[in-house]
Amino acid sequence: MDATRKFATMVTDDLIDGYGHMNMVHYLGAFSRAADLRLGPAIRLGPGGSVISGLVTAEARVAYKKEAMRGDDLRLTTWIADLDEKRVHVAQTMVRGDGTLLSTAEQLFLNFNLLSRRVESFLPDVIAELERAVEADSGKFDPDIVSRRMGIPRTV
Repeated sequence: MDATRKFATMVTDDLIDGYGHMNMVHYLGAFSRAADLRLGPAIRLGPGGSVISGLVTAEARVAYKKEAMRGDDLRLTTWIADLDEKRVHVAQTMVRGDGTLLSTAEQLFLNFNLLSRRVESFLPDVIAELERAVEADSGKFDPDIVSRRMGIPRTV
């Protein structure tokens, strides 16, 4: 598995909301597709892969830095930040073609058995591949992307 996986897309008219920028649901959709590209080979979701288990989203957080506008070329990068026997945590960035950071995201996925409809452990070869990816991605992304607290800071 490559150390990072990149996904490219463009902001088209159908992604624009009433405020003239890309609607928030499409940020999450783009991050989701980028994560699928990054994680698909490891969990064998692609052609010839497993049809018994896959990933479901447990949590997702998107932080907006700048607007994505009609016609913008977007480049998304996904790193595998952490994992355990049943979960995988990713860090992601979305940049405009000129390199401007537009958004960051983190997502936590669960390994889900589609027959039993329950969360289960990754197979040993899958966890080994994901562990190699965590090691390869270590130090390659801004750690402030992950595990951020959300809320309104209060001084006491």
